Amino acid sequence: MNDNKVSVALLLSDLQEVKVISNVFKKLGVIPHFYEDLKTFWHGTLERLPAICIVDVKMMSEGELVLRDHPAVIADEMPLLFYYTDATEPLLVSTHQFYHLGVLKKSPHYEGALKAILKRLNKVSALEQHYHMLTLTTKAQKDQIEKLELVIRDDRKADQYQSMVKNVCLELEKYKTESDFFKALEKVFQGVDEIEEFAFLELSFNGQKLISPLSHSAKFRSIPSLWLGQACQGNIEVFAQNMATQVSLEVMGGDLVSLLIRGNDNQVEKMIFVKAKNELFFNNFDWNMLEAYLSGFYASFKNKLMAPISLERKFASTYEALTYVDQFLFGQSGQSGESISKNKKEDMRLVDLDLGSLIASITKKGTTRFFWSRFYHDFIHKLEIQTRVDFRFFEYGAGHIGFVVKAGDQDLFFDHLKDFSNRFSYWKYFEDSEAMLTMMIKPKVTMSPMSAHAYITKVSGSQSNKVETETIHSKETRSTPTLKKEKDQSWSFLEPKNNFNV
Repeated sequence: MNDNKVSVALLLSDLQEVKVISNVFKKLGVIPHFYEDLKTFWHGTLERLPAICIVDVKMMSEGELVLRDHPAVIADEMPLLFYYTDATEPLLVSTHQFYHLGVLKKSPHYEGALKAILKRLNKVSALEQHYHMLTLTTKAQKDQIEKLELVIRDDRKADQYQSMVKNVCLELEKYKTESDFFKALEKVFQGVDEIEEFAFLELSFNGQKLISPLSHSAKFRSIPSLWLGQACQGNIEVFAQNMATQVSLEVMGGDLVSLLIRGNDNQVEKMIFVKAKNELFFNNFDWNMLEAYLSGFYASFKNKLMAPISLERKFASTYEALTYVDQFLFGQSGQSGESISKNKKEDMRLVDLDLGSLIASITKKGTTRFFWSRFYHDFIHKLEIQTRVDFRFFEYGAGHIGFVVKAGDQDLFFDHLKDFSNRFSYWKYFEDSEAMLTMMIKPKVTMSPMSAHAYITKVSGSQSNKVETETIHSKETRSTPTLKKEKDQSWSFLEPKNNFNV
């Protein structure tokens, strides 16, 4: 027996029996520790729990201390052996509520009984040790399995993130008919759960600063406009990229990916910053593939916007447009009723876009440059992409654009033009774009009769259509009956049809 393996505590009232029992243990190579009272036994066994505790049934309580309240006894962890005599045997009844190893009766010969108890104790200890090892092994295996499962899940997620970029690209393809690259990007990124925030920067038209567009997306993070100190000519140069990245990190925090959107000649024209929700997405999503795709996606938008306006779509001049409109009232070049009838069959409608609020904002900010040509070019191209309705147009001064559409497309085009003109980013075309963000630019969209006189009167804010009607009606009364009938039919184009005001 090794005292490193077995320790014995004795709590007995008879000192003679203590000596006899101690001698037996000493022969077995164990030196017992003797306690004279329950209090010292209590504290001693709290510090270190012995392998076996021999307790006299007479000493199970002392004042307020009761052996059954000992923490190790409550936890069924104390290896108790109760000592008794013929006189104290009735007290063994109180030991029935304890977990213990057995009882030891006073005897002149303890060696055989104690050896049997120690043998049983060693067997129990061995079983407990085996159980403990099995528990540790099971726990280690469980931990290993959980780690493997976690690795498998992470690998699956990594594969999922690798393929997710394809899904993002397919979603973007659905928005190729959008009028603006950023609007398409905004709609797709809003639906990607793993994206916490994103920002967008592009050069102003003079190339002197980087600006963020307006957005109502909950995930969009606006970056303050960055003055570059020197103009970038159609390309966000490296120093500007570094400045944008630094500011974006300060505004959005870490786990930030920078995507460089390239245009012609591989020049960086837009910058997108994406903040990932988790590190796994940040590390495993194929950002390079997305960046390459977005550059091509942007190029498709840019090619549409940079293309010259179709000569078939735009009237050569305002005079040509007004001449065309008048054909629906007077007939082609004032010729026969047959020409009038031919033109009437086309059944066209005239829609006016009043940009008066934009012109007022421009004149109010007289010292701020407005990029007229760029605005006009982008507005028409984006409208063409957005509406998908065939139209012809002409300018009437700087503040009005007239659109001629087929009667069947009138309602659809009217609604599209109203929505498009109200959402258009006019502020981008001012050199001091930040100052224009709060300006309320609300164009008006109205219907107009197919008559040059009616349109000019309407645009100029002159008399209502009633005055025009009376004038033309007076003229018609002097015409021949046959011609009057045909002109009455032509006048149906002058009567306001769905003359909505926005």
